[in-house]
Amino acid sequence: MRSNYYTASLACACASAVALAAPFTGDSGILGKRADSSKVGYLTAYWKTNETGIFFALSTNDDPLTFTPINGGEPLFVPTLGQKTVRDLSIVPGGGEEDATKWYLLATDLNIEDYASWDAASANGSKALLIWDSTDLVNWTDERLITVEDDTAGMAWAPDAIYDPDAGSYMVHWAAKFFAENDTAHNNGAIGEAVMRYAHTSDFQTFTAPETYIDRNPNSTIDLSFLKINDTAYVRFWAHEGIHTEVGYDGLFGAFEEVGEIVADYEGAYAFWDNTADGVAYMIADKLGDDAGIRLYGPSDPTTGVWVQDTAVDMAYMRHGSVLALTQEQYDALAAV
Repeated sequence: MRSNYYTASLACACASAVALAAPFTGDSGILGKRADSSKVGYLTAYWKTNETGIFFALSTNDDPLTFTPINGGEPLFVPTLGQKTVRDLSIVPGGGEEDATKWYLLATDLNIEDYASWDAASANGSKALLIWDSTDLVNWTDERLITVEDDTAGMAWAPDAIYDPDAGSYMVHWAAKFFAENDTAHNNGAIGEAVMRYAHTSDFQTFTAPETYIDRNPNSTIDLSFLKINDTAYVRFWAHEGIHTEVGYDGLFGAFEEVGEIVADYEGAYAFWDNTADGVAYMIADKLGDDAGIRLYGPSDPTTGVWVQDTAVDMAYMRHGSVLALTQEQYDALAAV
């Protein structure tokens, strides 16, 4: 199924890229990212509307965008802390000394049914992140709820993380909005739109003091994620009235340049590399509105910021999640769940 579709779609994506955008090139270009023959497929972690738990699904190198749920389509586990409901899942691969031996799962602590509106949830929501650990991607332990913002924040949503080689620790980030210190009930409106915040951690237990990473007020910024090219080059995604793509070649805290087109009516972007083709990536994104759910994009050169939707695959039952490449051993262990 992959071969014919892959060739046609890649040709379409490349033609669109030539017509609409050119790659943002630097000293460390896209050619620095090579296919990984040690990987045979992919794991996606996601949640479902009107469900509370964490779901997993698998795909293969032959058909990267067609995911099959594991565990009979049932959640692998359900949170027991906080609001006991997850959104916005991300599996974070270990970096540094934890490379290929440790993974962390981060999620938003939010049950929207507990609030009268989204405005109410963002004013007095959870300021903590749900976190689990794993050493095999099958068993997830040490569930914890880590508070990352003080009482002036209204919420801490859509967490994700990436290993920061310059710091030798993980950069964890989330969206938050803030209220005046004397507005303790958060009744008078936020002092600005949502910004992206971050902290560093080496163990996902203890975090540095949070700082602001992206502030585009008067516009909001939410749902940040990264696609690593190499230790200095990254593609960065965030959402405001659609998904924006940026490319930077000077580390996580260097300059980024926006490329391509805004993917309107979507948020929660997460991109992942093709295991068999150099410099090719896919993206999952969560549609807004009554027909919310994951839609799939690619194959594409992500540094162009041009994404072609694959309408042949229906994964709309999934919501805002992440994708991780798997070895044969990892794939087999998860498929047996």
